[in-house]
Amino acid sequence: MKGLITICSECGSQTELREISIEFERKGVRAVMSGIPAMVCPRCGEEYVPGEIASTVVDTVSRTIDGTADMLKHTHALRQELVPVGQAAPSLRECLELAVA
Repeated sequence: MKGLITICSECGSQTELREISIEFERKGVRAVMSGIPAMVCPRCGEEYVPGEIASTVVDTVSRTIDGTADMLKHTHALRQELVPVGQAAPSLRECLELAVA
C-alpha cells in the first residue's frame, strides 16, 4: 500500500499492518466496521488508516447509518399507527442497534 505510516508519530516505534475495528455513532445509530487494514503501533496502540481506505470506510458507514436512520423513522411512524391509543410505542433507540461487520 502506498503512503503508509511506518513510524508512530506518538512514540517513534515502527508500526505494523493489522486489521482493526472502528465504531461510529450518528443519528442515534451505532455501526461497527471490522477488518479495516491499518498501520498500528505495537507500543502505544496508535492507529493509522490510509486516506483512501478511511474515505471509503466513512462513505460506506455514512450511507449505512443514513439508510438505517430513515428506516427507523419510517418504522417508528408505522408503529405509532399500530399501537393502541394510550400505550407508548417503543423509542427508536429501543428498536435497533446496528452492527456492520
